[in-house]
Amino acid sequence: MAAKKKFSLIEFILRLLGLWRDPKPDAESADSADRVDTVDAAEFPYHLRDDFLSPAEFSFYSVLRETVGNQAVICTKVSLSDLFWVKREDSSKHRVYTNKIDRKHVDFLLCHPVTMKPLVGIELDDKSHQREDRKQRDRFVDGVFHAAGLPLVHVPVKRGYVMSDVLALLSPYLAVTVPAMPPVIPPTVDAARLAPKASAGQAIAQMNGAPRCPKCDSEMTLRTVKKGEHAGKRFWGCTNYPNCRAMLPYTQPALQNL
Repeated sequence: MAAKKKFSLIEFILRLLGLWRDPKPDAESADSADRVDTVDAAEFPYHLRDDFLSPAEFSFYSVLRETVGNQAVICTKVSLSDLFWVKREDSSKHRVYTNKIDRKHVDFLLCHPVTMKPLVGIELDDKSHQREDRKQRDRFVDGVFHAAGLPLVHVPVKRGYVMSDVLALLSPYLAVTVPAMPPVIPPTVDAARLAPKASAGQAIAQMNGAPRCPKCDSEMTLRTVKKGEHAGKRFWGCTNYPNCRAMLPYTQPALQNL
């Protein structure tokens, strides 16, 4: 006890003189301090928003949740760049069209509860959508959804919503049956019937080399299955995978008689 009191007295004197330094914390504590306590507010000026969903959006979300139940998963404020992609035929045009959707989002997105495949987008239109700049923006977003084959419905903001009306608006899209994602295997004779048929031009391209993708017209590449019962078999896969999952059967070229 005497030694402890003596040490405490020495520590007190050194602190008064400004010569005392606290012992270094253990590695875990120091790492935690680096992550949290030493964050510079000037370098990280971020704060949690209180309006992630506006009162109007939250009101509609509550009705939407009750309406769709387990028929769909509701995603909010989904970026268009997470939904859509642009073919890389021209690098300059690719960047231009990508920038057009980079900072835009859709208010709500309904996805299949098993595959999470997008079923329909929902835009909640308040008075701001009556401005000319918003009308132009809406026309562009409508065009993007239409070009990609994904439905988009507009719902006017109201003080209250009738569930039967919302269900009538969305039921055509909730009734869509979404097939399970196909396994990455070379198409067999039966699977070839389900695969998009190649055009005459694509057939010629296949004889001369890699075919063009029947879905997005990008170049395809020859792939080999590494696992499973089809291991070792080859097939044509789109170079835009996973954005595009189109496949074509590969036919081994016949050897010419010498």
